[in-house]
Amino acid sequence: MLFLKKLDPKKDISNKYKKWMNDREVHKFSAQKLIKHSLSSIRRYVKNMNNSKHEILLGIFIKKKNKKDHIGNIKIGPINFFYKTAYISYFIGEKNLWKQGYGTKAIKEVIKIARRKKIKKLKAGFVEINPSSKRVLEKNGFKKEGFLRSEEEHRNKRYNAFIYGKVL
Repeated sequence: MLFLKKLDPKKDISNKYKKWMNDREVHKFSAQKLIKHSLSSIRRYVKNMNNSKHEILLGIFIKKKNKKDHIGNIKIGPINFFYKTAYISYFIGEKNLWKQGYGTKAIKEVIKIARRKKIKKLKAGFVEINPSSKRVLEKNGFKKEGFLRSEEEHRNKRYNAFIYGKVL
């Protein structure tokens, strides 16, 4: 069973989490790959997110028997309260759980949260060499809305990026 919850800076920030944040493969399509993360910097970030009025950071957890296991994160934000729109971003840090539907399920849950927050539209972006993100978004009803030519560089090669959106 998958569930989302606000991260506790003391209980949920572990060496496992730090390892994900410093894993270039986990973050190969995000700017996080450029940052060296420590436990204290991650705790600071989580505290800042927990105090933010414009962003909601949630841990992605799965429950196995009586144990909860933190497997990744999903974020709503920044939220534009005037237009009632927000971006989402997400990652599954546990590589052995990739391609098992957890990203799809996490987005399905975050859509419910966004609706409760009166958000009317969600947006997400991905680079063309990340077909997994495209599939996860499309499974949740997101549609292509934008194309950014030669937007990102990976391994000294330029790639296009896409913006997908979902009206709630």
